[in-house]
Amino acid sequence: MSGRFGLVQKQNGSQIPLESIKIQADLQGFTAQVVASMKYTNNEENPIEAIYIFPLDEQAAVCGFKATVDGRTIVAEIQGKEEARDTYDDALSSGQSAFLLEESDESSDIFQISVGNLPPKKEALIELRFVTELSVETEGRVVFVLPTVLNPRYSPADSAPSLSTQIPRAAIVDSPYSFEFDMTVKATSAIAEIASPTNVLVVEIDEIDKAKAKVSLEGAHNFSQDVVVHILTKKPFKPQAIVENGLKIEDREDKEGFMASPVVMLNLYPEFKNPESSEIGEFVFVIDRSGSMDGSRIKSARDTLLLFLKSLPDGCYFNVVGFGSSFTTLFKKSQLYDDENLKKATDLAQSMKADLGGTEILQPLQWVFSQPPVKGHPRQLFVLSDGDVGNTAEVLQLVKNHSSTTRCFTFGIGSGASTALIKGMARAGKGTAEFVTDHDDRMQAKVIKTLKSALQPVITDVSVTWDLPQGWVVQQIPSFLPPLFSGDRLVIYGLLESSENASHDGETVVRLQGTLSQHERVEHLITFPTPTTSITTDTVVDPNSSAILHCLAAQKFIQAKQDDLSDKNGDELEDGKSRIISVSKSANVASKFTSFVAVDKENHQPVSGPLRKRIIPVFGSDVGWCGAMPLRRSYLVPEPLCFMSRAMPQGELQRLGSCVTSCAFKERPSIKEKFLSSLSRLKLKRKKGAPKTVAGEASLSRVSGKLGMKNSSCPEDLSLISLQKASGAWDLTDELVSLCGKSRDNLMKDCPVEIAGDTAEGKLLWATALALVLLKAKFSNQRDEWEMIAEKAKKWMNKNLPVAVKYDSILQSAANAIGAQI
Repeated sequence: MSGRFGLVQKQNGSQIPLESIKIQADLQGFTAQVVASMKYTNNEENPIEAIYIFPLDEQAAVCGFKATVDGRTIVAEIQGKEEARDTYDDALSSGQSAFLLEESDESSDIFQISVGNLPPKKEALIELRFVTELSVETEGRVVFVLPTVLNPRYSPADSAPSLSTQIPRAAIVDSPYSFEFDMTVKATSAIAEIASPTNVLVVEIDEIDKAKAKVSLEGAHNFSQDVVVHILTKKPFKPQAIVENGLKIEDREDKEGFMASPVVMLNLYPEFKNPESSEIGEFVFVIDRSGSMDGSRIKSARDTLLLFLKSLPDGCYFNVVGFGSSFTTLFKKSQLYDDENLKKATDLAQSMKADLGGTEILQPLQWVFSQPPVKGHPRQLFVLSDGDVGNTAEVLQLVKNHSSTTRCFTFGIGSGASTALIKGMARAGKGTAEFVTDHDDRMQAKVIKTLKSALQPVITDVSVTWDLPQGWVVQQIPSFLPPLFSGDRLVIYGLLESSENASHDGETVVRLQGTLSQHERVEHLITFPTPTTSITTDTVVDPNSSAILHCLAAQKFIQAKQDDLSDKNGDELEDGKSRIISVSKSANVASKFTSFVAVDKENHQPVSGPLRKRIIPVFGSDVGWCGAMPLRRSYLVPEPLCFMSRAMPQGELQRLGSCVTSCAFKERPSIKEKFLSSLSRLKLKRKKGAPKTVAGEASLSRVSGKLGMKNSSCPEDLSLISLQKASGAWDLTDELVSLCGKSRDNLMKDCPVEIAGDTAEGKLLWATALALVLLKAKFSNQRDEWEMIAEKAKKWMNKNLPVAVKYDSILQSAANAIGAQI
């Protein structure tokens, strides 16, 4: 195709200055180091300032930034944010080339690169390095996500506009920037599969060391979605302790001693037997119905809500809240979970549309928290949203203020969901966060995992005891641990310090302890060898060398401190900021209060001519946004822009605000239809020797199946689930009879006499047994969807069966009746 999307400056038709992005990702166990190289070329007659805004996971640590211009490499240094801005502005005023990398003031998952005074006919190569923890899903898949989607974020009318809402639309240019992606993998055990729900992969697993692999993309990346890679290993849940020795880095001040000390990263999967709670719970579902949820996202929200509703326990209370510019509630207050109320909720779930305008999430949350909790039913809040909001800080503070009475569980829907909002709300509300990306074939597993966490008693008063050899002390990061759910992954860092006579023999034992219900104490142990040294004094390493664990530990420290500052003021606030800045400079990690800045001081010929501002398109935006930073410099005047939408819903018009001069709207094509269309044309290729199982065939089959090419999970598979009553029982309806494949009379002839099928209760027992057999026999590969539903039905049957009748024998009779194997 000759037409691509980019920005054209209205007066002179200049093209974008960003030529290419190359990504090199190195995965080691549960961590990743990513180097992004961006090439900028100024083909104009005047110097330009190129601005590029991009998303990152809020837990990623940006820990390296350098630029090369005319063969000169300038390594950026960390300064306080305002100091860095002043340094950058002064350099531009003096005609020097300068580079600035900073975290957005509004959100920790948006960053901006400014390339200032790029001389005419010259190019600059920018190298950005960041490290991040990798999430681990229920099945044990390690998940790597490279965000390439930056969605516009709605800000309420009475608040400052979000950075993303000031981004102009992209128009067509001849050639956008190119994108290359390569990855190396060093897993914790032998690799079983590497696959992607978003891209076709070329995978090479090392023939000698099966824990190593090389991964690249086949064909061009589709910028409407993030790059997602799943790595499944043979032993995914093995506890792990990784030690990184101390480092001495040239020309870097280390006041905190952060780099000089060894760091240990503990990856724990503590499993505890949870007693059943007598408190059933109140479940409130807050669903994003704003315009940005249109298409596949609102469908994901509908499917997720329906599965939640059908899996709720009998006797609980619940409510459903939808929000956009305004909000609606299913009930004026939470109601008992019975057949009548469940019918109202499922009808709503099946008809729900993205028709409520903007994303005013604060008001519905305020309404929820204003309702008194139902006595004896702990409140659990479930928020489903694409996270496109600009007032994240206010939302997080509200959730944190009510965390003693309400646990908050979040689902980020679609590519580009704000990690700062979704993960931040879960952290503030002592819950968990999950992300359901477009074409995600494990949504059901994530729903059930989350609901299981909400139903189990939480492990509180979590603490860690470090049994260290003589002469060693530890600074634990984070110092305060969140409540735990059995089986969830917990990551803890320890900054170790030793005295001159410290022992380097033996092992360190770490004891994780917590309190379950009724004051029962639980314990989990992990050991690791004591570090051999506290600093590599004989080796001075490059400032941009790999120090993954140190950077991640610093990021975790900074994040915890920044969360803690939300309710501080006065001296406590200033002391907290000062500590964050100090650790940021020691570990070379960007923060809310620090930025990277580099100035080309070696060029003794100042750049002359009027400075032109050039905004780089972010092709990854789901609705075609590109990046622009609000002006801070009075001598830079915004130029009139003319742009058009390539996929903008009419309901999103309000997001543009006053920056829109003219827009042409087109109907937004279905993401699902586009994906299926391209999917049918794709042919997977493998490099010689690569096993088929790791090249993506199985993953592609699962994805296409879930999207309706075969085995569509909603119309047919979930039809049986939708027939279940709130109590957990089934009626012998015509729909259930049809699914059994036999006539009603023949089914009733096979009903065991012990349960008296001629009575109303007997018919319910028999119908429920038949439904359970259908689930087990016909949909065994979708157990994640119906596991809790079946458990609810089993409890109902055991409660209502005659005393002498066994559950298993009735189920076997039902299997015999319809000729099924269970």
